[in-house]
Amino acid sequence: MKKFFVSIVFSLLIIESTNFSKEASAREITNLQWKKSVAYGKELYKFRETVTSPALGEKAWKITLLPRDCGRDKDGDYSDCKNNGRDAVVGHGGGDRARSEYSTSGNRYTGERWISVSIYLPVDFKSVEPVSTSLFQIYEWGNTNQQRHPRMMLRVKNGVLEPRYFPVNGHDVSGKIIKHLFIDEMRDKWTTIIFHTKMGLAPGEGFSKMYVNNVLYNDYDGRTGYGGRFFNKFGIYHSWISRWNDEVNGEYPTQVVYYDNLFRTNSKEKLFKLIQNR
Repeated sequence: MKKFFVSIVFSLLIIESTNFSKEASAREITNLQWKKSVAYGKELYKFRETVTSPALGEKAWKITLLPRDCGRDKDGDYSDCKNNGRDAVVGHGGGDRARSEYSTSGNRYTGERWISVSIYLPVDFKSVEPVSTSLFQIYEWGNTNQQRHPRMMLRVKNGVLEPRYFPVNGHDVSGKIIKHLFIDEMRDKWTTIIFHTKMGLAPGEGFSKMYVNNVLYNDYDGRTGYGGRFFNKFGIYHSWISRWNDEVNGEYPTQVVYYDNLFRTNSKEKLFKLIQNR
């Protein structure tokens, strides 16, 4: 009986140690909880891998998007593969998209935040322009369709990774570009990006500033929301895939992007305590 009791205790210790290890590993990459976005029916359903290299700390996340690998929501009629008949921009009709993307689960926020994301692009990373590619988002969610839209998408545009802001649904602006973050200069190394944002309803109330290595790259002042609450998305998101012409641009490529330092806090000091550098 004593041996049986010791065996149970030892087993519980192993389980607790394993769970703690997983939690510690997750905290080392992020302080947020994430869930798959529009992933049902995808060819590569397990598109996130935990890797030890490349990584800023002990581990990082590898995200893979296969060519045109679209999915759908578990509930409702939204699909990246097929438009449900509503307007593709204003009504979130879907179709002509593919993604390997995660969004924060719960814990939506308002007001001012400091947000970080570190991105590693492999040497062989291939752009799919003119298809729109987003690698990180600030998204608004509310009770009306007007409140359910991206407010900032970190997109690949003309060989540059830059924030695009959506003060009016369906229309994006660049903000004040102070310095360009070129895709070719991001290959084979980690790039840590910090956003200092305030989500506001009235024009002039909100702002978003993007820093790379403590240098201001982009500055936007203006409306950043419509009265809803906000959350974040990371991963590879393609829209307007039909812009790709295989005869002109060749075979549609698989894209791989690595992520680390996925943190969100209410102060710069708290964020800098979490960020890992190399």
